[in-house]
Amino acid sequence: MDLTRRRMLAMSMATLVARPVFAQGTPMAVDPELSATISVWTWPNNDRTFTALMPAFNKVYPNITVNVQGFPNANSNYLNTVQRALLSGSGPDVAMIEINELALLRQRPQWVDLAAEPFNAGPLLEDFAGFAAENVKTDNGKIVALPKHTGPGAMFYRRDIFDEVGLSSEPDAVADTFATWDAFLSEGSKMIVPNERWMIANGLEILTVRMGQAGIGWFDADGNLQLDNPVIIDALDLIDQAGKAKLISPFSMWSPEWQSAFGKGQIATIMSGNWFGGLLKRAFAPNDAGKWGVSPVPADENGSRSWNYGGDFIGVLNTSKSKEAAWAFIHWLVTDDESLKQQYQNDDLYPAYLPAGSADWINFEDPYYGGQNVNTVFAEVQRTMKSWPLNTHDRLAGDAVQVAVDNVAKGVETPEQALETAEKRIMARL
Repeated sequence: MDLTRRRMLAMSMATLVARPVFAQGTPMAVDPELSATISVWTWPNNDRTFTALMPAFNKVYPNITVNVQGFPNANSNYLNTVQRALLSGSGPDVAMIEINELALLRQRPQWVDLAAEPFNAGPLLEDFAGFAAENVKTDNGKIVALPKHTGPGAMFYRRDIFDEVGLSSEPDAVADTFATWDAFLSEGSKMIVPNERWMIANGLEILTVRMGQAGIGWFDADGNLQLDNPVIIDALDLIDQAGKAKLISPFSMWSPEWQSAFGKGQIATIMSGNWFGGLLKRAFAPNDAGKWGVSPVPADENGSRSWNYGGDFIGVLNTSKSKEAAWAFIHWLVTDDESLKQQYQNDDLYPAYLPAGSADWINFEDPYYGGQNVNTVFAEVQRTMKSWPLNTHDRLAGDAVQVAVDNVAKGVETPEQALETAEKRIMARL
């Protein structure tokens, strides 16, 4: 299939995501002459992104002033700040919610119900990726936020390393070569230079992908911890094999060594969400234009190559004195073409808003990826990715399993031992 046909197919598929059915009504329109001042809480680099968007926002709403404040996301600083504000009845007009904290925060009564009058956001959510739209609802139908961005995942790979070891670096060929996890292990071994270069950056990539492909979380829909799920057990076995084959780098995720490894050519591939491309371009490997490509991850036993990694949402607090202006801001932020265009161009943030999938600014031959239109990959992932149960204890479980993954990759524990240790740690905290 030639590039033009693939591009047309991905663009059309991006608009065909299965959509949930919501209560009908007309979403509220805001008078463009409305005058108000609102405050917005978020984390870096969203604070910079929002500030950069203000000229475009004020072309539509010239009399709404938006004061943006960013709180570090590390060590749960932002989460704790928002929780304190919710409990004390203080805080901003608008606040962001990261996907890993959505289950914890969406049950709080302090969020404005955007499904209710005058907002009537139900019909609007039909235009968002289905799994993201479902996640902003509570059991009683309350809509606590609007989806902002998703994290359709893929395998970012170094074209130059693939060429060096004799593998084709063209995206279609890479997708064929790495169609299965067995191939990932066997072909990935060709990338290895002992103590100098590795196939992947961290073993957690394998586990995260496998869970996303199957649509499972750390807990099932009834809140039961499921570290004994066959998918998780199989993923730990894969990590064990990859560790023994020296495919996994020794660097801890987000450490300075891990970050610098991408620009040094020490990592051949990384499986991550679309947003990781922004880090490559602007932080980790800004001088490597043309050296990277994007391919689907290896398929699971059901043929799925789609998974989500990351995403965020934005809602209005009941304590806001300017709810209409707050709604104007969040609605514009997540649906306006200029807003989504700038967020994608500046930070590679993938829109949850489906109509954006057919825009020219997201479907183009990107020179950083050697002229590849990477949306032919990400649009298909967005179309087919599965929902998974979110739980208030996801972060606790994820931290414990990260330790388990590292121990397996380093050969400190067997998969069985590591999962048993992780389960004990999680249950003790629960």
